[in-house]
Amino acid sequence: MKPGFQRSSRSGFTLVEMSLALALSLGIAAVIITMLSQQVSFARALGEFRFLRDDAPQVNTLLTNIINKADNYRIFPNLDSAKSLTGAVRSDGAAIRLRFRHPDGTTEHAIISFESSDSGQELNYYFRRKNQNDWPDLPSWTISRQPTSVTFDNSTGILLITLTGSSGDQITYAGNPD
Repeated sequence: MKPGFQRSSRSGFTLVEMSLALALSLGIAAVIITMLSQQVSFARALGEFRFLRDDAPQVNTLLTNIINKADNYRIFPNLDSAKSLTGAVRSDGAAIRLRFRHPDGTTEHAIISFESSDSGQELNYYFRRKNQNDWPDLPSWTISRQPTSVTFDNSTGILLITLTGSSGDQITYAGNPD
């Protein structure tokens, strides 16, 4: 060893090693940011179609059970027409009137109606028992507040119920022909 120079016991990284470590760190950070961005966009898309994912299957099950128990149905443009049995239509109806015949020959009636109310748009169910003469003013219960539009159609001979969500997402259910 030359005089005046001392060998250091410390070891360090070379410039190439530091550059390589920095490049790997930046690459890993870029991959993590990309994956996080994809997760956020996927969650946003999933949220937009929440109606189709969460509410529409339950509405389908409920409507299927109710309509399959009816022995007859008629489509009307609105709730008042369905209550008074006037102005039946084959397509673009907002209400459907159902008749349920019992084994003793008596009947009960129900109306499923899409309508606007003070709390927003609702798909409501009205039920009139066989001993009642008048329809109730308030729905028996609300099926859903999620759809922005519900139409009943029988122009093809098959009952079609189209529900539209707030993002424009649409689903159509087909029922048994009458």
